[in-house]
Amino acid sequence: MAGGPTGEPVPVQETVNTEKLRAILLMGGVPWNELEDGVQQVRLKLLEERSKPGQPLIRNPEAWAAVVASRIAVDWHRGRARDMGLRERLSLLWSVRPPVEHPEEEVLLAQVVAEGLERLPAQQRQALVLRYYTDLTVRDIARLLDVPEGTVKSRLHHAVAALRTELLDVEGI
Repeated sequence: MAGGPTGEPVPVQETVNTEKLRAILLMGGVPWNELEDGVQQVRLKLLEERSKPGQPLIRNPEAWAAVVASRIAVDWHRGRARDMGLRERLSLLWSVRPPVEHPEEEVLLAQVVAEGLERLPAQQRQALVLRYYTDLTVRDIARLLDVPEGTVKSRLHHAVAALRTELLDVEGI
């Protein structure tokens, strides 16, 4: 935390140069529509760093924020590559199955589920699709996403609860 002239903490907005962070994120390949999210992630990490007890002050918050912004850009690319790989595997999986005619009720249910999936947060949707559409185990999903198994279980629990609520709200299902 950088101190002001009187030694009190300086607000995060004044500690980091937002335009510089946007430029770093943009040069790192983060799309325009996600720049503000990246800036907020940098600010959040700065606040987290400042709130750690016994943590020494960040000597140069602007340089620290620039490094964090570049790491966020790298993480964005990793996530994008992971999503693209997943999309390719899913499209291969679905391309080998022949199309099947379904009764109207099943089509309606599929549409409601698809709309519910679209409304889920990306991480919950990803876990749900990997578990129930590709039949991966929780352990496999955790390894694939590089997260603990408990995180996968939590995401699945919240996603299923949200979809259940949505399905119960729809009449006739």
